[in-house]
Amino acid sequence: MKNKDDIKYVYALVSKRIKLFRNFRKMTQEELAEKTLFSRGLIGNIESTKTEQTFSLAVLYSFAKALDIPLELFVKEDITEDLRLLGLQSED
Repeated sequence: MKNKDDIKYVYALVSKRIKLFRNFRKMTQEELAEKTLFSRGLIGNIESTKTEQTFSLAVLYSFAKALDIPLELFVKEDITEDLRLLGLQSED
């Protein structure tokens, strides 16, 4: 497992969560792009495990609002109970 103090770990975790929540909302990258006014390419780069796309807190905040997901769930380590409370089922 990666070092949790490493910023790359944080970006990887948040990137996975963006994709997870987008899929939970049955939203395409294009649809998320339209709701946030960010490009589909940026969203694709953020979600990709092959790129190391950085992004600001403002970008993450926009995604959280567009996906109607509390901001803290993008960075919280264990979200199992939160997913249950939101009525979402984990893919794990």
